[in-house]
Amino acid sequence: MNGELTLLQQTVTRVLGAYAPENIWVVTNEEHVYEVRSQIRAINPDLDAHVLAEPTARNTLPAILLALDRIVPSGEVAGGAAALEALVGVFPSDHLIADQEAWVRSVEQGMDLAAGGRFVTFGVTPDKPETGYGYIERGEALGGGAFDVLRFIEKPRLEKALEFVQSGRHYWNSGMFVFRAREFLAAVENFVPRLWDWWADRTERPMVEGYAVLQNISVDYGIVEKISGIAVVQAGFDWDDLGNWEAVYRLGKKDARGNVIQGDVLALDCRDCLLISKGGKLAAVGMSSMIMVQTRDATLACPHEGVQRVKEIVAMLKAQGSQLVENHLTVKRPWGSYSVLEEGQFYKIKRIEVLPGARLSLQMHHHRSEHWVVIGGTALVEIGGEERLLVENQAVDIAKATTHRLANPGKVPLEIIEIQSGPYLEEDDIVRFDDVYGRVKKENS
Repeated sequence: MNGELTLLQQTVTRVLGAYAPENIWVVTNEEHVYEVRSQIRAINPDLDAHVLAEPTARNTLPAILLALDRIVPSGEVAGGAAALEALVGVFPSDHLIADQEAWVRSVEQGMDLAAGGRFVTFGVTPDKPETGYGYIERGEALGGGAFDVLRFIEKPRLEKALEFVQSGRHYWNSGMFVFRAREFLAAVENFVPRLWDWWADRTERPMVEGYAVLQNISVDYGIVEKISGIAVVQAGFDWDDLGNWEAVYRLGKKDARGNVIQGDVLALDCRDCLLISKGGKLAAVGMSSMIMVQTRDATLACPHEGVQRVKEIVAMLKAQGSQLVENHLTVKRPWGSYSVLEEGQFYKIKRIEVLPGARLSLQMHHHRSEHWVVIGGTALVEIGGEERLLVENQAVDIAKATTHRLANPGKVPLEIIEIQSGPYLEEDDIVRFDDVYGRVKKENS
């Protein structure tokens, strides 16, 4: 969140300032699609149907192809098709950009270059030796602050980053691109043939089919660093990538000792620290230039200069099969959300919030029973075909293999505590029979 709008909403607002809603597509992960749609509806309801969900995260190159399917419809991939001439921009949603007019001017300059067949990226003039960004070295000038790209450079060590800042020939790689669909797809066919085969077969099956086994590959590594004729436009706008905790500290409101503090934090003799608590009391004593972030399920502690190594921690957790990587304590759903309060081998306790007028699917579970207690609002409960109303402090039991549904007929959010018990408690033990959000059709397909 930055100001009154989230970074996603700021990005959508920025793009809407230059392009019509029917030309904008948002790609997110299936786990976040309901929250993303909710945020975007608050900006422009017309974009709700333009949110596309990846079944599983497969990095930026497959995600871009997922959106290109709407720009270049199947059957129009042959040479000469008008859709292949479409100019496409790719804009990440975690960037902070201050000057809208300057951003539009830079993007329009990039679009002009892309119309001539160039693949275009945007370079930000570095003001410090940042080791967390990739760099672009410029070549010959193309005019108007645009240059040929001489080479892309991975995140450098500090001494090399200092050289880049002093050289005047290097830019931070912003991760924003514009290109013509024709050149982009030709590059995919040439450099990532496995991904091209998946794209080319889309006339025979839905794009999301087989998505989980696609290469996990970024657009940079897959094609950008391999193709010729790339241009870089020197960004005429202020830019910041908020992809790590150091950026949160840098842009946060600091106290007299240089600390950025959020949540239930007690700081004693700390200086230049980022201290965030999203669960429980966080106490820090005598810390200097540290980042400490505490949530209900994990705590991160590292010096500012070590923040880029958080990715190594995530990789280690994945290798260990940790649930911290895949599962979140609070999960958004189209009807509301649920938060896991506690869980053990044969039980799980959730707090469920159902929005006014919303209802869950008619469903049953093979392996678990459930006990619901209403703690706020009014619940309309259907069990085995019979309905009843429950209010605060009333409860109901649902035996396993029994059809049931929960709905909120009231004007205020419904809150319940759900206690699950059984030998298997994962979310895939849900058999849906009816669902207003279309999930039965999706699961059956």
